[in-house]
Amino acid sequence: MRSHKLVVQAFVLATVILSIGGCHVELGDWSRAHFERTVELQHAMADGSTLTVGTASGSIDIEGQAVDEVRVVATIRGQAPTEEEARELAEATEIRFETTGGRLAIKADTPKTSGGRSVSISYDIVVPRQTSVECGSASGSIKAVNLQGDVKASTASGSVACEAIRGGSVHMSTASGSVRLSDGSELGSCELRSSSGRVSAEQVQAERIRISSASGSVELRDARTQEIDMRATSGGVNGRDIDCSRLTAESASGHATVEFSPSAPADVTADVSSISGGVTVVAPSGFAGRVEMSTTSGSVHCDLPVTVQGRISTKHISGSVGQGTGSLTLRATSGSVHVR
Repeated sequence: MRSHKLVVQAFVLATVILSIGGCHVELGDWSRAHFERTVELQHAMADGSTLTVGTASGSIDIEGQAVDEVRVVATIRGQAPTEEEARELAEATEIRFETTGGRLAIKADTPKTSGGRSVSISYDIVVPRQTSVECGSASGSIKAVNLQGDVKASTASGSVACEAIRGGSVHMSTASGSVRLSDGSELGSCELRSSSGRVSAEQVQAERIRISSASGSVELRDARTQEIDMRATSGGVNGRDIDCSRLTAESASGHATVEFSPSAPADVTADVSSISGGVTVVAPSGFAGRVEMSTTSGSVHCDLPVTVQGRISTKHISGSVGQGTGSLTLRATSGSVHVR
């Protein structure tokens, strides 16, 4: 018992000594200490230029402001068995700019690492508002706000978020994490993808929107576009206040819900389906066209004034509303189908 107390006291004493000495040791990993330093850089940048930046490990935050240069704060973190080695790794890392035509790249020259040693770099960046950005991280979150231009943002592990993006195309993706776009206007193509995580967008006006998740829910609210494609392999699909001419919404495992806004065209073409879950659609005001509803296990309900063709069934409805050219095709394998 006395031996056990001595071991505990020695552990506490060692922790205190390490803290006083400034050596940051990760709990559960006695072989790794870390050392951080920051580097600040500036470079002239004209409106309409493109900024590229990447990091193997670390976050990237980019904000557009009323400036005529790019301002970079890089946080460099070295990790190693000792604080001295961690410091050497951090201090041996250099951040620099590289220009090619209208493109400005942020580059990092890092020392070779092995055996529990690593370097991570996080960036906080300010750019002129009229800037296109291409940014990527192997492990870390990405955020871009208040930009006018194209945005390409991807990470293998972490969230991706964009806000107040105007006048370009937006492509956001992550292998593991959430993806979120808010307040996108006058956009060209808009594509949001996650292999494992929730994907959502709101207040988006674009030429076309594609939003998908292999494992997580998909949500789209207040969208104005010509074409929408929403897909979830494992999770629900939810569209609210939708104004488009063509829509596809699919869920392999979850409920599929689409509510068109009153301003949506009466001749909309929509295909909404779920394999394991129900389907609910609120049609545009004044919708006119074909209606096809079916389910294998469940029931179908239609609140629209449909002129039914053929036999009426609790699992299938085929007919038309008015004389329009619109089309609503709603299908479920295991779940009920409802249009109103």
